[in-house]
This record gives sequence, C-alpha cells and structure tokens, in this order.
Amino acid sequence: MDVRQLQIFRSVALHLSFSKAAEELFIAQPAISISIKKLENELDTSLFNRAARKVSLTPEGKALLSHANSILKQVADAKTEMHALRGLEKGEVRIAMPAMHGAYYFPAIFDHFMRQNPSLQIYVEEEGTRQIEQHLQDGTIDLGIVIMDDAPDTLEVHPLIDEEMVVCTPSNHPFAKRKTITAEEFFEENLILIKEGYFLRETIDRLSQQLQKPPKIIFETNLMLLIKRLVLSGKGISTCLQFVLQEETDLSGVSFDPPIFFRMGLAWKKGHHLSAANRAFVNFLLNSSP
Repeated sequence: MDVRQLQIFRSVALHLSFSKAAEELFIAQPAISISIKKLENELDTSLFNRAARKVSLTPEGKALLSHANSILKQVADAKTEMHALRGLEKGEVRIAMPAMHGAYYFPAIFDHFMRQNPSLQIYVEEEGTRQIEQHLQDGTIDLGIVIMDDAPDTLEVHPLIDEEMVVCTPSNHPFAKRKTITAEEFFEENLILIKEGYFLRETIDRLSQQLQKPPKIIFETNLMLLIKRLVLSGKGISTCLQFVLQEETDLSGVSFDPPIFFRMGLAWKKGHHLSAANRAFVNFLLNSSP
C-alpha cells in the first residue's frame, strides 16, 4: 500500500465513481480500476460494492477511508511544514466556504492577500456549512467558513462576519416598498431557493416547519447570479445575505420581521497543525475584518 493508491482510493470513495476519480486525478479509468483491485488483493477484502453500476463503500472501505484521510493529511502536513521551514516563499492556503461568500465577500480579500503574498497559492472549495464542518473535522480541508452559533466543539472558530439574511425582490415588487415582511408573507410567494445543505436553506426550512407552511419552491440552484436573474425577471422571490445586494439597483433586500442574522466565523480543527501559509492567511483575515 502506498500514498498514490490511497489517493486513488479516496477519490473513488468521495465521488463514488471510478470515472469521476479518473477525471479528478487525470488518470485513465482502467488504471483506476487496476489500482483499486491491487489494493483489495493486498488487503484481502472488498472495498467497494459495484452492483448495478452503482458504487458504494463496503464497511471495510469506510474503515479504510478514515485511515486514508488521516494518512494523506499527515503527508500533506509534512510537505507544508517543509515549505514553512523556507518561510513563505512557497505554500498553499486551502479554505472552504459557501458559494455566496466566495462570489461576493472574499474576492477583494483574496486580491489584497495575494498582493502581499504573491508566491502563495490559494485553493477554494465551495460547499455548504455542514459539509465544511465535517471536512474540517476529518482533516480533508484546513480552514472553513462556518456558522458560529452551532459550530461543533471540536472546531476553533473566530468571529468574522455578522450579516443579515434578507428577502431578495425586484425593486418594483410590492415588498420592495416595505421595511419588513413576515415569514408568513414570504411563504405566500413563489420562491427561488438555495439547495438543501446550505445555511440559508436550513433557515427557510426551519421557519416553514415552525409555521407549518410549506414553501412554494419553483426553482432551486446554488448559483446566486442565476437566482438574481430569475428574481429580476419576476419569476419569484428569494433570500440572500445583505452584502450580495450592495451594488444592485434593480433588486431590493427587505428585512424579515423579526430580523434574521448570521454570525459567521473562520474555523479550523482544534489541535490541527496550520502551515505557515495558512497561519499567514488567518492572521491577515482576522486582522483585516471589521
């Protein structure tokens, strides 16, 4: 068993697809299959169920995935620490965040940081906050943006953003003239919403359950630009964080009654080694945030 085999195994396990693993690793699919078969022969066990063209992990595969994540993270940490010994001449910053933050809040931050640290590379993964929390805990990512109020105790979280969730409407919509609207009024409208697994959607689903009022969802997407265009065309209304609408003239953000705020923080796993590059980004971000 070697590191490359574990990388291939983990990619197949995460995607539950040999073809997607081949695309991610730029390896021919037959080579992926051969590598997995050799690993199974070496361990004398089956790692994947392959029935009916669907791939799933066996119990043994699930156990190995936990070890593979740990081993590959240790290998990555060793590499970054060796880079750290040479200062910040080289290094990588790896951070996961909701797509809305990646598109609207962080571009200027990344620009300023890269001007100060032109030799560093930044890798951004866009995921829901629940996925981010899980990946921070299992060590597959180093840094992440999470909701502070319900973050797991296993994470170290530092305040970063306090932002209001508002109702996104066209500027000519009757709601746009209001200072606030109730959740009950919101659920009477056709809704264009973020997909499940993201904190904005979790909030709407929770309100729906509390009011016992099912939402009239006509479209689901994680693409905020698409959401804004559909709202602007009059197809329905949506929700977003207030900063998304800062430069919009044809869209309005209306507060809920009562208002809904999110406290977002920068997180990493407690006791987790942060590379010099990651530490530099943490210091930059926390010192430059309002």
